[in-house]
Amino acid sequence: MITVALSKGRLFDDFVSYLEKYELYKYSKVLKDESRALYTIVDDIRFIFAKGPDVPVYVERGVADIGIVGSDIIEEEVFSYLNVSELPFGKCHFALAGPPDVEHFNTVASKYTNIARKYFNGQQQPVSLIHLNGSVELAPILGLADGIVDIVQTGNTLRDNGLIEYEKILNVQARLIANKQTFYTKEDSIYEFLSEIGVIE
Repeated sequence: MITVALSKGRLFDDFVSYLEKYELYKYSKVLKDESRALYTIVDDIRFIFAKGPDVPVYVERGVADIGIVGSDIIEEEVFSYLNVSELPFGKCHFALAGPPDVEHFNTVASKYTNIARKYFNGQQQPVSLIHLNGSVELAPILGLADGIVDIVQTGNTLRDNGLIEYEKILNVQARLIANKQTFYTKEDSIYEFLSEIGVIE
């Protein structure tokens, strides 16, 4: 048996849609039905459901053999695992956004302060960063920050809150990661699963 760690939320929905697109209903139906559970088993594959930032922890520690996680998590935190490949779903991007009248970003709020810091350092622009865990759009609305660095998929959330995108910072998409040891000790089983879902040929 191999264990696959899946991110809850948008990336999970994208993965299920990907499975349905390729008529892999054996997996997609069970995953949809069991997404509120902690884990589920299909044949010899155990899927565990975790918050995005926790997926690399499960993989690094060997609790999961492989994981599907957004590259935003990979860029923001440092873990020890095999970064195996890009996956053809979960595409979005990081953007610098704020109200339409911003002339200079002195203070920026973000859940992803490491990515934001890397961007502003690259621009050689001094900035004060505020770490928030959610609803970062509130920060410029309430005057806490001049702007935000956040993930943008459709742009609807920005528009709904009267914000505009100033600059695209970094592309984001789903990635397959693997435990450094079990990727080789369970190589046949892992490759069989990855081949079945069309990740490798």
